Amino acid sequence: MTRVPRPLAAAIGIVIAACNAVSQGSPAPAEITFVPGQGSAEQLTDVERDAALRAIEALAADLKIEPGRIRVDTVRAVDWPDSSLGCPEPGRAYLTVVTPGHKVTLRVDNRVYAVHESRNRAAVCHNAKVQGALSPGSELTFGPQIMQAREDLARRLGVPPGDIRPLAGVQHTFPDGSLGCPEPGKMYTQATVDGWVLTLRHGSRDYTYHTDGRLTIPCPPISAE
Repeated sequence: MTRVPRPLAAAIGIVIAACNAVSQGSPAPAEITFVPGQGSAEQLTDVERDAALRAIEALAADLKIEPGRIRVDTVRAVDWPDSSLGCPEPGRAYLTVVTPGHKVTLRVDNRVYAVHESRNRAAVCHNAKVQGALSPGSELTFGPQIMQAREDLARRLGVPPGDIRPLAGVQHTFPDGSLGCPEPGKMYTQATVDGWVLTLRHGSRDYTYHTDGRLTIPCPPISAE
């Protein structure tokens, strides 16, 4: 058996111990955990998953907290109008070129944060309007509904859900229980209903869905391509 000189053996031992210490002390990689009822990581495309992970890591670094405390609310594809990713800083100049990316809304305890992402960049945008995110006292969110709409549209068009691009979710008050799309001969509650108008895109065509948090319907009805 070959003997290792004592000084070299000691040095190797120090290196191994240091490596073990680094390994044990390194933070665990971020994982995607959704706000209950908002969806799951399995429903995300690979691009959306990368954007969510990048956003979680950016927010964890910004707040100096463990990534495990962060929950995902929504992941939405966005075309940012310039290289500021929708979060310009005073006194800085930006390239005026449309920049595709994602707006990721995240939740830590009772606070909601927006992270703007594009091409391996992610910035916590503290001044952004967190549209469609879960807020204290309100359970109406468009996260799961927009996923439901995407799956419904993909089924109707006969395409993979990943080919459907969510564009927007805007709060809306419908005049009655028809959610703005009454069917002939059907009766509806005659009371206003709070909900969302969702916009999705396939190819060059946009589609809208109306939802009250329970029912999600294409409106107007989807016609043949």
